[in-house]
Amino acid sequence: MQASQWIPTALLGALFLCCLSSSGCTQEAAADQTTPRADLIAIGERLPLEELERPSVLFPHDLHTEVMTEREGDCTLCHPANPDGEPSPSFQRLEEIAEDDLIDLYHDECIGCHQETADAGQLAGPVACGDCHQREPLYASSRLPFGMDKSLHYRHVKATEERCEACHHVYKAETDELVYAKGEESSCRDCHREKTEENRQAFQVVAHQACIGCHREPPPEIAVEEGAAGPQFCADCHDLDHQLAIERVEDPPRLDRGQEDFLLLSASEADLESSELRTVPFSHVDHEAAAESCRVCHHETLDRCSECHTLKGGEESEGVTLYQAAHSMTSDHSCVGCHESEKRAATCAGCHDQMEQGRVPEAGCDACHAGPLPERLQIERSRFRSLDDFRPGPAEVALSFVPDEIPETVEIGALSDRYEPAVMPHRKILEKLREHIGESTMASYFHDHEDVLCQGCHHQSPRGEKPPLCESCHRAESADLELAKPALQGAYHQQCLGCHESMGLQEPSDCTGCHEEKREVSETLASSAVR
Repeated sequence: MQASQWIPTALLGALFLCCLSSSGCTQEAAADQTTPRADLIAIGERLPLEELERPSVLFPHDLHTEVMTEREGDCTLCHPANPDGEPSPSFQRLEEIAEDDLIDLYHDECIGCHQETADAGQLAGPVACGDCHQREPLYASSRLPFGMDKSLHYRHVKATEERCEACHHVYKAETDELVYAKGEESSCRDCHREKTEENRQAFQVVAHQACIGCHREPPPEIAVEEGAAGPQFCADCHDLDHQLAIERVEDPPRLDRGQEDFLLLSASEADLESSELRTVPFSHVDHEAAAESCRVCHHETLDRCSECHTLKGGEESEGVTLYQAAHSMTSDHSCVGCHESEKRAATCAGCHDQMEQGRVPEAGCDACHAGPLPERLQIERSRFRSLDDFRPGPAEVALSFVPDEIPETVEIGALSDRYEPAVMPHRKILEKLREHIGESTMASYFHDHEDVLCQGCHHQSPRGEKPPLCESCHRAESADLELAKPALQGAYHQQCLGCHESMGLQEPSDCTGCHEEKREVSETLASSAVR
């Protein structure tokens, strides 16, 4: 759900009483006009622009729901019940009608309700066109999308006493009914898409009907304390402050749908013979622990990626091939795209921001494609049970040179002229990098050799050899034929200060934070200032 989308089912509480009285609304809203609202619905936003003689109406839904609740009203005042007894997601209708009729319906019902309420001597909403259709709206939308993460899902599992059928169902065509199928639980979005399709209502419709409906009237078999049944107002879910206040369960139990703990990812069975890349070891357990929901990867269904994304691409994947689905650097759902976003974390960016961006290094292919070849997959599958089967042994990950050769500090003074040489806490930096890598399962896997730590700074040095000095590659002054390579001073500052900035380090704040000014230079400058 995008924040800009109009949610007709957010009218579930009431499109009722439209803005409290012409005078009362104006005074209250004027005092609140700079306050964003998460419950605004743009009525008329979807009508053709050429048909709109006035701006669309920004309707404050929660304001009307509150008034309706205070006056013991019912949702059906604005949302008539459908044959199943559920309030219609649409205002005062069960079926869609022509645009002209829809405009008349809104005007007749909204203004009529306001006028009727005012005649009864109660605070009512506006009846003049300009009070609703405002070119400078009194409110601004602050609505944020909302979804169910692992923590919230576990809270629902616990509240329903593991009655998964309370939310999950599948459509059984033979009997034309919705039934619960154990082991086939999936996200609502896997069937209910952005728009209503055939007999499947849009996700926005079913989400609000099911969630708010259950919160308003929990099933009798689910014991819920009074006032603890969940939110019923728009802002409760779509306002930032409310979202941040939602109680979180730290480390909730793993969602169990019969998924494998460890997989060897490959092309689909149909494409397997033509696939020439090695399979990819994949820890389902580790990825689930790092993701907030299954939809981080399974963005359409809970099937394997290769079920939709084939080697050549097809209609089901809208032409996105398996290679693109796994390697796109800009996708939130691809393997490489997700890993790239993780590298932007402050603990990683110090090194990775300084490296070449936009492509996977050649050595990176082998890090993922480390499993057996596709033609041997069935034979060798049983040999591999976890990522540990692919991790190199201790002798393969140790430094290629003696650890004692790693200096405690390094003095950088090749260009010391005005300033004293800079003393870098070399070993301290190395230990901090090792600590950050050890805290991440992903980083631990991809930094499989300790020599990789050195390459964060010594970026062109061969792995397994003592790194040369920076001036071995960077000259004191830029050469005409090496314009893309910074001179030595630029290389120092780009590498060191760039790392500090990426990691959010505040120091050094000026030149003397790294290297003190030489005494004779300071005395000369002081003497010049006196003169």
